[in-house]
Amino acid sequence: MDNFRVLKAKEEDWEEAMGLAFRTFRKYVEPDYPKEGADNFIDFISDPHLFNMFRIGEYHLWVARDDEEDEIIGMGSIRSGNHISLLFVDEKWHKKGVGKQIMKKMEDFVREGGRDKITVNASPYGIPFYHRIGFEDTSGQILSGGMYITPMEKRV
Repeated sequence: MDNFRVLKAKEEDWEEAMGLAFRTFRKYVEPDYPKEGADNFIDFISDPHLFNMFRIGEYHLWVARDDEEDEIIGMGSIRSGNHISLLFVDEKWHKKGVGKQIMKKMEDFVREGGRDKITVNASPYGIPFYHRIGFEDTSGQILSGGMYITPMEKRV
């Protein structure tokens, strides 16, 4: 059995978590996007303002760590109190419950914050995962900033 734990991220986790997001995005999401979308995503995760928002508690990040290697194998973030901003799992850990466990922590956070739903703008690659865990589309796919997204929500 694969052992991992999901924790609220610390400042020293930021670069490794964003590196994982970048690598996973490049392999699984970027092929579906025009250049503008890929550029916008990379600008977003490398923007120092995003890190500053995390440091002051306005952007929330969780990381999944492999118990043996103590490396980040997954990451997820929430902005605006209930919107999933990022959710990525290292390819070696796909379909092993990492994404679901990160989602559980994020859903708990949203519920504890007094909200009754969590939202996401899912990439084409992420749609099947979100549907499997109970998200429903709130509209059809749209192109926004060069990124194909499907707005979704789930009651928590």
